[in-house]
Amino acid sequence: MRAYLEALEDGLVSADETLFRSLHEETMLQQRIIDDLQTLALAEAGALAYDRAVVDVRELLESCRAAHQPAAAAVTVELEVVAEPALLVHADAGRLRQAVGNLVTNAVRHAPAGTTVTLAALRVGHDVQIQVTDRGCGIPPEDQRRVFQRFWRADRARTRATGGSGLGLTIARQITVDHGGTIGLVSEPGRGTTFNISLPGIDKAPPLMPEQAMFGR
Repeated sequence: MRAYLEALEDGLVSADETLFRSLHEETMLQQRIIDDLQTLALAEAGALAYDRAVVDVRELLESCRAAHQPAAAAVTVELEVVAEPALLVHADAGRLRQAVGNLVTNAVRHAPAGTTVTLAALRVGHDVQIQVTDRGCGIPPEDQRRVFQRFWRADRARTRATGGSGLGLTIARQITVDHGGTIGLVSEPGRGTTFNISLPGIDKAPPLMPEQAMFGR
């Protein structure tokens, strides 16, 4: 970016639409990296704020599907939600959407064109498990233990432009841990990968206090 800006200032390159689009894309990428680093730093310092409430997991997955559908459609990948009803967790809905969204972004990035990424939710014992599955190339066994390390990429040929900041899975892990949950994966080379977030489930929403009912909260 600095080189291009200096070349523009010196009149060595033309200020055309293509260059401005490239600079804008690079600026957005740098902003995303900075935002991810800030989120991770706050989370690891225990300073990331969480506003917890009862969250319907199926509704949260539908929200994630809608948010990521345009990006998936751009690379000819479908998103589907398969979730049991009445799966409730006590969580910060925005942060949990961020964690699941990072998994969806990763899955779409590795999904072959014409395939489907599945967002699923089911009850496993007392826990609620969220699964994000792609039908991509999978992750070799020797690499699976490293996928949640910051800046690590399964495909070393990827640049930041095509491979993200390298922090999305690390942030997803930290948010999950902060919610008292666990995160892991099952992957088979050549057949795809499923990331799993397990969170403590709750049977039903707590009753409203009188003052909450008065104000519709």
